[in-house]
Amino acid sequence: MFPYPSGNLHMGHVRVYSISDAIARIQRLNGANVVHPIGWDAFGLPAENAAIERNIPPPQWTETNIKSMKDQLHQLGFGFNWNKEISTCDPKYYKWTQYIFLKLFEKGLAYQSKAQVNWDPVDKTVLADEQVDELGCSWRSGAKVEKKYLTQWFIKTTKYAKKLFDGLSSEHLDNWKDIINLQKHWIGECSGIVVTFRIKINGDTKPLDVWTSDPYKYVHGQFLTLSTNHILLHNIDLSDNVITAYNPITKSEIPVYITDNVTYPEGRDVYIACPALSQEDDLIAHSLNIPVTDQKRINIDNENRSAIDAAISEHIGGYFVSSKLKDWLISRQRYWGTPIPIIYCKNCGTVPVPYEDLPVTLPKMDKETGIQTLENVSYWVNCKCPKCHSKAKRETDTMDTFVDSSWYYYRFLDSDNERKPFDKEKLLDCTPVNIYIGGKEHAVLHLYYARFMSYFLHSLGWTYTEEPFRKLVVQGMVMGQSYKVKSSGKYIPAENVDKIGKEYKEKNTGETVVVQWEKMSKSKYNGENPKRLLQAYGCDTTRLLMLADVPPATPRRWSDATLPGVLNWQHRLWMTVREFIKHRNNADNLKPVDQTILEQCNEKIWNARNYFTATTTYHFKYTHKLSVGISRLQSLTSTLRNNVPPEVLARSKEFELALAALIIMLSPVTPHFCLELWAGFLSAPNRISENTHLINWQENVLHQQWPIVDNHYELSVLCKVDGADRCDLKIKASELKHLHYEKALQLMLEEKPVQQRITHGILRTKYECYPDCRAILNIFTKRSQKPEEVRNVG
Repeated sequence: MFPYPSGNLHMGHVRVYSISDAIARIQRLNGANVVHPIGWDAFGLPAENAAIERNIPPPQWTETNIKSMKDQLHQLGFGFNWNKEISTCDPKYYKWTQYIFLKLFEKGLAYQSKAQVNWDPVDKTVLADEQVDELGCSWRSGAKVEKKYLTQWFIKTTKYAKKLFDGLSSEHLDNWKDIINLQKHWIGECSGIVVTFRIKINGDTKPLDVWTSDPYKYVHGQFLTLSTNHILLHNIDLSDNVITAYNPITKSEIPVYITDNVTYPEGRDVYIACPALSQEDDLIAHSLNIPVTDQKRINIDNENRSAIDAAISEHIGGYFVSSKLKDWLISRQRYWGTPIPIIYCKNCGTVPVPYEDLPVTLPKMDKETGIQTLENVSYWVNCKCPKCHSKAKRETDTMDTFVDSSWYYYRFLDSDNERKPFDKEKLLDCTPVNIYIGGKEHAVLHLYYARFMSYFLHSLGWTYTEEPFRKLVVQGMVMGQSYKVKSSGKYIPAENVDKIGKEYKEKNTGETVVVQWEKMSKSKYNGENPKRLLQAYGCDTTRLLMLADVPPATPRRWSDATLPGVLNWQHRLWMTVREFIKHRNNADNLKPVDQTILEQCNEKIWNARNYFTATTTYHFKYTHKLSVGISRLQSLTSTLRNNVPPEVLARSKEFELALAALIIMLSPVTPHFCLELWAGFLSAPNRISENTHLINWQENVLHQQWPIVDNHYELSVLCKVDGADRCDLKIKASELKHLHYEKALQLMLEEKPVQQRITHGILRTKYECYPDCRAILNIFTKRSQKPEEVRNVG
């Protein structure tokens, strides 16, 4: 996920891009064609607010921040494809965001509607439902949101709800884990459909979306009810109004009643009733003194299908969605965002900006008065209608920044295209994104919007797949230790705290201080500046420190306490190469090697090289638990330093191969450090493995092949029954490559520990084979299934 240009990297940036850089380098060493791009999510409220505070135009502020952060990324040595760099505030980029908006508008998926919206009183703009937390506060400013009634632009994401929900069960999604449940919960069970009626109030006709889980009611429904809180009733005097609605399925009018004495579907305040066919609706009719028309018996399933087909064919709805899911509100009442390419004309109404007139660029900010909303800029707002050429006005709302970031991953692959957002051919063999790395906090924000946009672009025939991302690596936050005065909740710096026994006290007042781990923040005085680490230890140690100890998905509690271990390991590696060079240079002066000792050492080192190569590869390449892979390399280092006599070190081919493998496998994490180690390794004379295909002696470490285990080394084939390890067979690496599911299952079913656990029969199996690493066969028995699952076994 690309960064917002705040001006300075924080430790969260260091962590996520250390992870991505390591994975990219691992894949390159494994022969993959890797695109490791970078860009800037550059529009938005924080930049605009910061620029206004400093009396600096937002473009200038953003450009300065990008330059600063880019310099810092270079200092960390990340191997990004800088030739593909994009910035969402660049007209060359947001031209195509506007282009996609117009495509949504053409398809009826971008529309304007009056709605009760979430208003952020601090940032002075509206927020989508997804941007308000469970406490009713803004995701960005933290302010308590207010409710307002405004006409806003929406994108009809609900039309894709069922597809997006079902897509989360796709076998092509790898490692999404609880993100799947979070998105499914947000979308909700798509158990009903929506049809757009037309409602008459005060002589005006307005669209009214009606949701029901019983589609037959669109054909046989006799009346609608609206809650008194319905948006269409805002500021309406109901005493003299007779309200009716036009049903587009039956092409007839039905009455509308206003009442709160109806159990409305979750998230809805309109209900369609069919009292002749529903006992519940009959009770509603009686409570409202509504006469009920008799109805002949019908085939509910046929009528449901008929209603759905009619709605779809008439383009008035018919799509499945949960009752609670709302469309995506994208209007923002601020300057620093992508202008919505719409023009309002008194004669022609709402007119899209012609494609050839894109981009609609932002006006320059006035340094003297500043621009907080586009409606202040008369020379920009006033324009000519593209249709009739009469006086008209531009839309003054800008787009939610999540629109910009909903499609950027495709632009990376064709960043210089001036004819269209991207060519489909450029996506071939590169999409969906193989590995997507970012924070869990975007589970129902960015990831939801990006999935919707990808599905929409696929419907236009622009992409090869609906899902944009195959594998997720969700990184945990970097946490810092914070100190908060218990009585006031005020955060104070660590230097203002004394530890007295097991308690913490504020130095000046003696008040009790609460110590806890929280997300790093300047306001909490618990941040760590990457600049200090870079100046003191260099980029490789900083990256190694960030990746060691805990896997990417686990929150990282920041502490300097892990530094000595990392520095000590680097020192031991440095000494290992120094000693290797020394003893190779001095081989003729060392005592003759004892063949028995040489064979024993070679066997130990051979086993260690293969075992740690297999396990490091598994965690680096497949599970992405980089910290576990790093610990395997530390263990291999210990093997090479423990009880290997100088005369063996000077003459052992196995030591040479193992040391080479160690440096190569560490290079994705500490590339510069390993370049130095490799230079020393190559300088040693008397190369025993000169003719091996495993090492390219003419290239540096970054251009080597990833080490592989020897063909006759035995690798693990593990069988798990209902999640518990039951059998672990050993198979030669050369045979594991060709071990298919059927053969693996046959082998395991012959083993007694497995036979004893599947007496109730096999429910399902899952086989994973990782060449040169291991294989895992998971067997789930009927004993493990829940009672309600029994009916679903076919």
